[in-house]
Amino acid sequence: MDRKIFAPIWIKINNLIKKDLLISHVEVQREIRRGRDELVKWATKNRSMFKNIDEEQLRIYAKVKKKYDKDYWDRETSKSVPWGDPWIITLAISTKATIVTNENKVKPNRIPFVAKQFGVHSLNLLEFFKEISIK
Repeated sequence: MDRKIFAPIWIKINNLIKKDLLISHVEVQREIRRGRDELVKWATKNRSMFKNIDEEQLRIYAKVKKKYDKDYWDRETSKSVPWGDPWIITLAISTKATIVTNENKVKPNRIPFVAKQFGVHSLNLLEFFKEISIK
């Protein structure tokens, strides 16, 4: 998004990152790095927001895995590219965070559907903007 036109959004996002209130996972950062666009530059500049794997996450990750359809899980994990979805759910559980995603909330094997099984709330982008008072 054009930083001048959407300045209020970027200011809010940058402030949330500085306060460690907007976080993501290193596996998502690995997914982003596969691209060659502005998002790669932005993620590199904001690398502090991407949280590393810890022991608690490893324990939670095993539980998250069980909530996915086995065939879907096997297909996604057999690909030669990073897959951050289960790590985002794991991070949200371990930090008691809300997930922001535009994925379908009722479709099985999608972030909101799996996260909900752990009591993790998810917002789409518009809901997130309302939550952070972007009008």
